[in-house]
Amino acid sequence: MKKLLLQILFVMLLLPAMSQNFFTVIGTVTDTGTGNPIPNQAVYISSDSATGWFYYKTVYTNNSGFYADSVPVPPNIQCVLYVSTYDCQNYRHQVTLTLAPPATTFTVDFAICYFNNPCQANFTTQQQQSLTVQFMDASTGGGSTRLWMFGDGANSSELNPIHTYGMPGYYNVTLSIGALGTTCYQVTTQTVYVWDSTGGGCHAAFFAIPDSMNTLNTYHFINQSSGNIASYTWNFGDGLSQVVIVPGNPNVVHTYSQPGIYMVCLKIQGVDSSCFDITCDTLVVGTTPGCHAYYTYYTDSLTSAPNVHFIDQSLGNLVSWSWSFGDPASGTSNISTLRNPSHVFSSPGSYDVCLTVHGADSTCYDTHCNTVVAGGGPGCQAYFTYTCPAVGNYTVDFTDLSEGNPTSWFWSFGDGTSSTIQNPVHVFGSTGIYNVCLTITGNNCTSVFCKNVSVIDSMNFHQVFGQVFAGNVPLSNGLAMIFSFDTSPNYQPFVGVSPIDSAGMYFFNMVPNGNYYILALPFDSNGYLPTYYGNTITWEQATMITLGTENNPYNINLVPSDQMTPGPGSTAGQINLSKLKSSLVDKVNMILKNSQGQPIGFTKVSTSGAFTFPSMAYGTYYLHPEMPGVTSDEVMIVLTPSKPHADVVMTFNGKKIMGIRDELSLVNHWSVYPNPVIDHLDLHIDLKQATTAAIDLYNVTGERVSGSEIRLNEGTNTTRISTASLPAGIYTLRLLSGEGLILTTKLIITR
Repeated sequence: MKKLLLQILFVMLLLPAMSQNFFTVIGTVTDTGTGNPIPNQAVYISSDSATGWFYYKTVYTNNSGFYADSVPVPPNIQCVLYVSTYDCQNYRHQVTLTLAPPATTFTVDFAICYFNNPCQANFTTQQQQSLTVQFMDASTGGGSTRLWMFGDGANSSELNPIHTYGMPGYYNVTLSIGALGTTCYQVTTQTVYVWDSTGGGCHAAFFAIPDSMNTLNTYHFINQSSGNIASYTWNFGDGLSQVVIVPGNPNVVHTYSQPGIYMVCLKIQGVDSSCFDITCDTLVVGTTPGCHAYYTYYTDSLTSAPNVHFIDQSLGNLVSWSWSFGDPASGTSNISTLRNPSHVFSSPGSYDVCLTVHGADSTCYDTHCNTVVAGGGPGCQAYFTYTCPAVGNYTVDFTDLSEGNPTSWFWSFGDGTSSTIQNPVHVFGSTGIYNVCLTITGNNCTSVFCKNVSVIDSMNFHQVFGQVFAGNVPLSNGLAMIFSFDTSPNYQPFVGVSPIDSAGMYFFNMVPNGNYYILALPFDSNGYLPTYYGNTITWEQATMITLGTENNPYNINLVPSDQMTPGPGSTAGQINLSKLKSSLVDKVNMILKNSQGQPIGFTKVSTSGAFTFPSMAYGTYYLHPEMPGVTSDEVMIVLTPSKPHADVVMTFNGKKIMGIRDELSLVNHWSVYPNPVIDHLDLHIDLKQATTAAIDLYNVTGERVSGSEIRLNEGTNTTRISTASLPAGIYTLRLLSGEGLILTTKLIITR
């Protein structure tokens, strides 16, 4: 009997283990400077407790830099696991794993800077004057060699160099110390914001890092703003805020009560109206995306050719890298799938280089783009600054800061007048916002730069406010934006941003005279869509407001979305910034529509132009980028079990966002003429193979108003489409065929 009891007790002890799945996580941690293993490095392994199961464990590497952990997971739970470690700069490197049979072993390797490296690269910066930055080496160790890469194509080997940039902006500055392949070698990269101090004003900027002690849901917010600032107002996106009055420390710490996605905003204010700015960014608390694309680069110093070496610094469990060098003249060399490629550019100049990384599953996808200057210089780049005119003074001094030794200058002041003087003084005839453009030529190079110039009067600024409702209750967490209706060829509207408080209120200060659209954006897509004043999701249907006489409040009722069914499919993409200012791309909302054209969700486009919908049922969808004053293509995607993921590339050109899918097109080229159209238009299309296509016209509400089916032959085709029976307005022309032909374009019908 005692033996039987012991057997029963042994089986009972085994039952908990028998009811669990065990997954093994292994990997190595190495030093990026030397490639050597890092011993005794803490690696943190934790679960996403949203499943109801919690796991947290710290393991340490051995002398070979190897670590391992066996994770017991309850049955019937698809577990999301986070594996992370901290580097020498206290930056958290994290990889997201989805644990599901039949896979039982997962490998996560980290390459980080190490505390015990004999050399530790570090530096500080101080902007001395307009566009000029003093870099001060703060490295430790015996390394005597310094290589600075200033992020604009320029390099230096000085210890504490001074560098002057050609224009304001963010620059990824890299400092390498020591010698590669030795025990004393380290590289560090910091993002440096360079501002134009001659123009005055303020610039709001910040970044967030998780708490180094791994305090749950706690983040440090680091201010990077510039200007003569008197106060900082932090809005953490969870209904809480904090105000810091100078000389108080603008860097703050905030703990969120629960995981989630929050929109964090920093508003800065000076002692007068010349210093005011606000910036907002999305913060994912409690989890991080599976992949983060990033790279650095340096110019080959051993050749005079514009040869650039690219170094991947992306994070995540990556399986593929895709580079686009923005250099179509280089032919097939314009793309690469190497992790660390080199590219010889077709000529010296500035290029938009994008890196897209993919992981083992569709949740791991990211794109990073940066402007790369190749060759002996940037070719030529137009740029200028101007003195901010005082209230009531219409005289503006313009200063040319172009690069590339131009020989001629042409100024267009946006009021119908122009000048060919290098540094003109211009008197505007009245108040307003003028789109001033400078075109330079010389040395076989032409470049154009445009900037909005505000000529103000104390009576011509307005306060705009209103309340936003989600159903019958105020929206408690969101953002409001106001856009001027921009009529210039290059899209550069006046844009104001305001957080929506817990009572649903938004408020804009110092809005000049003009015509505007107001857009309310909820901070999630659960049930409601970004909505314009006038209670519509498209700017063409929205109610334009004219300031000169306020009609506050401008209340908005969010438009509810149709239901979106999650599933194993996904789509992701990139908006290339050939014409759109980088400070505007994150104002684009990507609307997702079902096969009937009804909106079912949305996502914000990131500051790098990337967007993703990670969980979608199989089926047919349409992607519509929405931005006031900009016409946009709708791109159809089809998700199937054989192709569950679709990539989409879009390009901003003039005042239009055009899109293509990743499939090989059947079309050599196509066009419609005329547009705008009165009673008919001609479709010209050159096909690689014959097909039968449906040609449909849709109005702005998504209703199909006409359609037909035609046979298109291989080669050139011309088809006439009648629009005589349709009222004036904006329409979408869509061509679809079973062979994969998908073409869309906007039409304007006039009478």
